[in-house]
Amino acid sequence: MWAFKSTTRYVTAGLVGATLLVTGCTITAPPPSIEPGTLDDVTFLSYLADRPMVSVDEAYRAVLILADGQDDAQSFAERQDKLVARGVVRTAWGLKPSQAIDKGAVAYMVMRTCQVRGGLNCRAFGSWGLGDRRYAFRELMYQELLPGDAGTDYQVISGGEFVGLLHKADEHMQKAGLYAAAEAEMPEPTP
Repeated sequence: MWAFKSTTRYVTAGLVGATLLVTGCTITAPPPSIEPGTLDDVTFLSYLADRPMVSVDEAYRAVLILADGQDDAQSFAERQDKLVARGVVRTAWGLKPSQAIDKGAVAYMVMRTCQVRGGLNCRAFGSWGLGDRRYAFRELMYQELLPGDAGTDYQVISGGEFVGLLHKADEHMQKAGLYAAAEAEMPEPTP
């Protein structure tokens, strides 16, 4: 009986894997109940926390808010261009705006934004694009920006998980001094 259950499990896993290979691993995020482009940045992050899964466009906007404190881009293409220019996103991933984003891609974007160097595998293989998202995901778990039970790098990330990661990334950036300090005008001393 055990052998049958075990074999059935492997056959089922193989069929699921073959189906994903043939159909592709693209999952489209459910359409939002409101237009997120009409929301200011703070309200957008609050809205994002309740999403069952995060789209690529939403993730790009949230990472720009993390990096710059605001998102002034008007379109997905503009967001993508900004993130590609900074090395935060790779065009080789071929992500589409309405596609649900996986934890590995999010980990890579946050790792690059937070300037986390990563371990040997992350630097050696990830810099070539080999396992870049997987190693970034593992590195963020090691850095405790992601919980140890975060799942796997190819799972779709929920809005709550993403906002939690952004919160920890924000704390990391503050501790590391990665935010530009506002210049303060000092008044002239009075005698």
